Amino acid sequence: MRSPSANAFLLLAALVLTLPACAARQDNGGEALLDPVNSARQEFVADVQMNSGRVLLAVEGYDKAMVARPGDAGLLLKKGQALLRLKRPETALEAFRLAQVASPKSAGAFYGAGQASERLGRTDEARRYFERAVTLAPDSWRARCHLGVLLMNQGKLDQAREQFLAALVLPQVMSASHEGGARETLLNNLAVAQVLSGDAEGAVATFRQAMRQARDPELSANNLGLLLVRLGHPNEALSAFRAAGNDARALNNLGYALLLKGEVARAQTLFEKALDLSPRYYETAGENLKQAVQGASGQAQDHAPAQAVQPSGSSAQHEREGIGMTGQAVQGESEPEVRRVSLSAQPGTGLRFGPVTLRDQGKMEVATGGM
Repeated sequence: MRSPSANAFLLLAALVLTLPACAARQDNGGEALLDPVNSARQEFVADVQMNSGRVLLAVEGYDKAMVARPGDAGLLLKKGQALLRLKRPETALEAFRLAQVASPKSAGAFYGAGQASERLGRTDEARRYFERAVTLAPDSWRARCHLGVLLMNQGKLDQAREQFLAALVLPQVMSASHEGGARETLLNNLAVAQVLSGDAEGAVATFRQAMRQARDPELSANNLGLLLVRLGHPNEALSAFRAAGNDARALNNLGYALLLKGEVARAQTLFEKALDLSPRYYETAGENLKQAVQGASGQAQDHAPAQAVQPSGSSAQHEREGIGMTGQAVQGESEPEVRRVSLSAQPGTGLRFGPVTLRDQGKMEVATGGM
């Protein structure tokens, strides 16, 4: 039986003998990248990095995988979506265009190019890409959702509603087990289109339906509350706001909506009640109350309701962008981004959000879906 010192010596000798082989593999890295098996391994690791939020490492992994598979459409799509997450739309657009060349019938390649073009402010170009994606994948609810929002932004309300309605009747969207909030997202967006078209009563019904379909009804409930205030139904609006949060938040949101209408005294009372119920709302409700006391309802634009109509699924939140086509995700790809239309403007700092606006009060903030 060997002594412990003898065993330690043998182990050390074995490690020394393996060093040349390790060094050889490191020096031979370029040839290893040309190995298709290693390329598949690099892609798998990059997928893991992507799903873990290490997006930059994922991009590097996809580049390594492409050494053995240059022009691989699937890798280009994944790289493009990762670059979007890194807020590099110009480079992402290049990847998606290369994917289009490699696979001209890839709906994901055109959808990704639409996303990148939209972020670059090229809305007409983005619309053409989204239209092509819908043509190639007519049963992709995300593609239709994104196209519908873009059309709505361009004032083509009838065409936008057509896209939302077409997506709502897709089998996977009608399925009660469908994940991702597709039905609530589409119903919410349809309701906003109805608001912009002047069908306020129809929008109320659609918002209520969206709330019933939602796992988290915050967006649709707040949109409904804002609309009900505009229609002169503050009590119903308060109920809607409560469905989106606690009583203090609901009172603050209702107060802000009334402040925008010029009902300063009622707004002031609601802000005071919100403060009494929850010190947490001191900053938000307190600032709103100060505006109300000063009678400066027009200046309240910088102090919107706490969590009032926050966009869901945008890049500021759980942005998960991928290229699921025809209702099914391609192996190794993450779920795509899904944004929803809001009746507010851009979020502000802290718990305050930008002005709550309808069509006649300012620019809408819109939300879209991925493939």
